[in-house]
Amino acid sequence: MLTATDLIADGKLLADRIDAATSDGLAATLTGASGVHLAALAIIAGERGAQDAVAPLLTLLDHDGVAGKAIAWALGRLATSSNGVEATAIAALTDGGLDVRENAYVALAGLAARGVASGALGDAMVARVQAEIDRAKSGGSGLGEHACRVLAVLADKRTPELIQQVIDQDRFCDRFELQRLRKAVQDDGRDQESVKSAKAGWKETFVDALVVPKAPVVEKPAEKSAAPTKPPAPGAKSPTPAAPPVGMSDEPPADDGQEEVPAGEDEGMPGDLQPIDWKGFAASPEAETLAPQLKQLAGQLGPLLEQLSVRAIRAPLTDLNTQEFAALLLQVLPQALPPQHVQMALSPHAMQCYKVLVKYLMRTGVAPKGQELLDGIALVRKELTNQIRQAGILNGPDFSDPDDKPAAAPKA
Repeated sequence: MLTATDLIADGKLLADRIDAATSDGLAATLTGASGVHLAALAIIAGERGAQDAVAPLLTLLDHDGVAGKAIAWALGRLATSSNGVEATAIAALTDGGLDVRENAYVALAGLAARGVASGALGDAMVARVQAEIDRAKSGGSGLGEHACRVLAVLADKRTPELIQQVIDQDRFCDRFELQRLRKAVQDDGRDQESVKSAKAGWKETFVDALVVPKAPVVEKPAEKSAAPTKPPAPGAKSPTPAAPPVGMSDEPPADDGQEEVPAGEDEGMPGDLQPIDWKGFAASPEAETLAPQLKQLAGQLGPLLEQLSVRAIRAPLTDLNTQEFAALLLQVLPQALPPQHVQMALSPHAMQCYKVLVKYLMRTGVAPKGQELLDGIALVRKELTNQIRQAGILNGPDFSDPDDKPAAAPKA
């Protein structure tokens, strides 16, 4: 039996424990769990394809928060054309409360993204759009945008018209999301972002609920004492001065042929650390894929991340796992940079620079766990996108990965 202490800590998900867990006896444990523990169990069920968990999960659609999100995600993953997930979720929409309906829509979008939806799902969602509008008009909470999202994932041609109906008739609808859906359908034929999100790994989907190693604050060097210091003995090596806080200038750092942090001279540095060949990166085919300004930016960010990884996380950059690399970018980097440079270092262009840097490290064999670093970048993209949405910013920065966008169809 998987207990809460096996899978969570401080109200957060333990990724390593969840990845190592099996689904044995999981179905019986689900109904007695709650909160983040229930979320962890649902994620395991979805990851392991535990079909015996489908029935109990379908009875738990009324949960909110991370538990409800995980249950809906798992049902979307577990749904088949014959196990009743679609039919039960549609039925739950008829008289279910807000949480039940929201989770049911997420599950339906998930199974639609996986291509296991029946031919009747589109018509069912068209009917649900009107039902949600009617609910909103009567003073209830309408979820018309959720029904429209399922239609957008299905690439239903009726989606734009129905989106406009929701906007016109439900004054409390999520206009930002509806506008995004309409643009996605008009540009790509379907909502590729929701499809990608539904197919993403569980750690990317639940990044906000994961236990993330806390990075220590990057300390400034101690002020020099006014007391006189004893000069070094003749022939003795001068002590290495403390490194100043790392900043970013408008020019790339000068290369004097010396390593920024010599091996063995940082007390937090592993003894076997091999410095990264940043000169090699500058001349690499990966760097050549970047525009000149971005190539220069990558040349600054790479050595900076290498130093911060050792100083703050006490591990080489190339050894970081997904959560550690995400923490390096989201927590450590903003502390180390002057405020005016933080936005640049967390911009969509910077995300592409990080990806190119990691690809170089993978190709040269320096980062055998490079996929973990790429997953960390994906987590950061998702987190920054969520921040833009929560702030209600229209036409804000696009943090989606340009490599994942479908190629534009050639004009006739």
